[in-house]
Amino acid sequence: MSKRLLQLLALLLTLGLFAAACGDDDGGGELGLVAADTLTVCTDVPYPPMEFEDPDAEGGFTGFDIELMRAIADDLGLGLAVATPGWDAITSGLATEAGDCDISAASITITEEREENIDFSDAYFEGKQSLLVSDGSSAGALADLGAVAVQSGTTGEIWLQDNTPAGVDVVAFDDIGALYLALEAGDVDGVITDLVGNQGYVDDTGGAMVIESYETGEFYGFAVQEDGAEDLLAAVNESLAKLQDNGTYDDIYGEWFPGA
Repeated sequence: MSKRLLQLLALLLTLGLFAAACGDDDGGGELGLVAADTLTVCTDVPYPPMEFEDPDAEGGFTGFDIELMRAIADDLGLGLAVATPGWDAITSGLATEAGDCDISAASITITEEREENIDFSDAYFEGKQSLLVSDGSSAGALADLGAVAVQSGTTGEIWLQDNTPAGVDVVAFDDIGALYLALEAGDVDGVITDLVGNQGYVDDTGGAMVIESYETGEFYGFAVQEDGAEDLLAAVNESLAKLQDNGTYDDIYGEWFPGA
């Protein structure tokens, strides 16, 4: 074997090792995933029917958001993993910046304030705010309540800042589940959150009712880190559009919102 051929083979081997090393550092190829061949999704649970834990579901989580994310992952040829770092970490962008996940799906309303820290996908769901009370309540409107619970850092809390009637106390909780626990304990008279969340609670427990809903012009989007996730965001948007066009989105929607 000639000296020139040996040099060429050595160069090719070096280039191959370099490319492999770059691929390992990336962890997810051109999409920059935190784990190879897997779309890791941050969510905030419980929030049925959008996202919640289910031991019988694949990966232990399900809901409209999760199953839509699973369909997107399938379309991209990826597996799906779910992480639950908390609402504040998701909406501030800390979760994706820290590498907890690649993208967040947690019924996140697209707002200008949040877009200062995270980038959103195309809108995939229209949201409304709503008021939930216990079945035995005689209240007919928000003004009839003494205290209402809301989750901190949500658009429901923002809406209440401008729409709370005089005499109604607003009690904010960090965890979405704490709102319903407070209602069940009688610590508050009602819960303000997105209609899908409140309706999901009604469907699960049967011990409460939605008495008002409010048109707020809100739309949900999936969230990625502000810088460095452009390729992933483009791929998700392309896949989302494809699923909306081929009927997959409608099938998933119909599963979680029958008759809607």
